[in-house]
Amino acid sequence: MEKPLVSVVLCTFNGASHLQEQVDSILRQTYRPLELIIADDASTDDTKKILQQYESNPVIKVVYREKNTGLARNFAITAEQTKGELIAFSDQDDIWMENKIETLVGAIGNSPLVYSDSLLVDEKGNSMNKKLSDLKRMYTGADSRGYMFYNCVWGHSMLIKRELLLQSYPMPVEIHHDVWLAFQAFLNGGILYHDEVLTHYRRHSATSSEALPQKLAQRKRQQRYQDYHQKLHWIQLMDENERDEYKPFYRQMIQLYSMKEKKSYVWPLVFFMLKHRKAIFRLTHKYFLSQLIEILKQARGERP
Repeated sequence: MEKPLVSVVLCTFNGASHLQEQVDSILRQTYRPLELIIADDASTDDTKKILQQYESNPVIKVVYREKNTGLARNFAITAEQTKGELIAFSDQDDIWMENKIETLVGAIGNSPLVYSDSLLVDEKGNSMNKKLSDLKRMYTGADSRGYMFYNCVWGHSMLIKRELLLQSYPMPVEIHHDVWLAFQAFLNGGILYHDEVLTHYRRHSATSSEALPQKLAQRKRQQRYQDYHQKLHWIQLMDENERDEYKPFYRQMIQLYSMKEKKSYVWPLVFFMLKHRKAIFRLTHKYFLSQLIEILKQARGERP
């Protein structure tokens, strides 16, 4: 039986530091047939110089964007160019285990999406002695309610079927592609977890800074208000796309969550989330007290 082609999508931008290590780990995959499509989003560091070394490799197709399009658009354009029946997504600075693709292809079965565990490593690739499964409760199933506030599926860890990619278009530019793909998988058969570390997931030290200093309380309030609107928009998107089974849940959640802008505290939201806490916190390791604290935080009113 002929094995399906697997396409790997890698979008780069100023990722020269660890790019070669990532690309080489993909080329060492035990699985074939494989195609790797790399799209550079107008990098200004040595990324292009590194990619030019791979242009003659028949497995690799390299695309250079003349202008920076942003990760969401770069990904959407690049994913459309894939030919594989199965598609994987790569960050520009991780390390894949050699059997990653072969293992996920063997595991996916009838699911639209399979994902695996990852080991966290530092900038030098040294183990941080922590896995993503230590941070999140991995899940197999089709109930999206836990996905409303929490995530267990990272783009670098997933393998999807082409049908799922096509079902996911058009992709909202304001939502990360891996978040949207996983949500679409919930709607079309569910996600499947394979309990094995197949990626070394590199974590970087925080380097971002505020351009204009603000008082801490003011910045915190403004950020919370922005986060609130982003979360409300996400819940509305989930409701618009969700199956009838969960629509009453999302409709009531939207009604109660919208009250945060009108009241200093929304007690009906507390009671609603307590009632559905097993579903809402399914993707976390939180116990009841931690769940209650989080619910009380979610019920606070928000002002600009």
